[in-house]
Amino acid sequence: MMSEILFSASIPGVFAEEAERSQRFSMATRHFHKSYELYFLLSGERFYFIEQDTYLVREGMAVLVNRDQIHKTSSLGNAPLGSHRRFLLQLESPALDPILTSLGCPILSELGRTHWGVVQFPPSEWEQCLFLIDSLKHEFGRLNEHSRPMIFLNSISLLLLYCRTRQRMERDIWKTPVTARYRAATGQYQKIHEIAQYLQNNSSSQVSLDSLARRFFLSKSYLTRIFKAVTGFTVNEYLTMARIKKAQLLLAQTSLSVSEIAEQTGFSTSSYFVRTFKTITGSTPLAYRKSQAASQDRD
Repeated sequence: MMSEILFSASIPGVFAEEAERSQRFSMATRHFHKSYELYFLLSGERFYFIEQDTYLVREGMAVLVNRDQIHKTSSLGNAPLGSHRRFLLQLESPALDPILTSLGCPILSELGRTHWGVVQFPPSEWEQCLFLIDSLKHEFGRLNEHSRPMIFLNSISLLLLYCRTRQRMERDIWKTPVTARYRAATGQYQKIHEIAQYLQNNSSSQVSLDSLARRFFLSKSYLTRIFKAVTGFTVNEYLTMARIKKAQLLLAQTSLSVSEIAEQTGFSTSSYFVRTFKTITGSTPLAYRKSQAASQDRD
């Protein structure tokens, strides 16, 4: 078995999916989107790569991925990770921010910025998560005039339950920081962390595979193999996404032209930049800039 979708449904602002997948399943290569992702592992074990670090996620844990974070789940090499089942929510700001605000809660962009990462639920709160997931599936299944608000409320309840658990973990200051607690940080994981960090910090430069291998004292073939195994991305795919992330920041925070941003983010031509930006984000650079300006006006 590679992948079996057990449940999938959506309304504007909330997408939900439950899937059972085999050990060798790996999510689509480019995973980079404007929604906020809340991932619950219902059974099994997975590696979850976010930005530049790899986390080992087990049953009873959840992951919050901030908007536009580079991320991917996968199995690694011959690690003893068998079949797994997960429940996924993708949440969008226009639908949920007004409800969060009415409840006196931070909006999604703030929660994503401050609470992204991995948490382990205590058994009682994990039972609450499972109950809310079942309730969500039930409401999606009936989908009448009362279902939509219940879907929003159950989705927000899951998000806030995650955030409460995360905040409690943050208060345990004598323990390992939350962002590092479940990080795979030995051997090749640490090496890939260093390489990914370098690529993000130097995304505007012309980084070649040869120069990267020399810098980190690795053979080119070994670097290529372990980077793909750990992150799920090729070096070039990761570097391209790091460049697009920088371009998004420049589009939102500066008045630089598209051609100037293409040059500052390491793209050879502005037409190639525009084409790549649209492929990864789903919009053109100018459309993205316009949407960011409109979002700031609403805030």
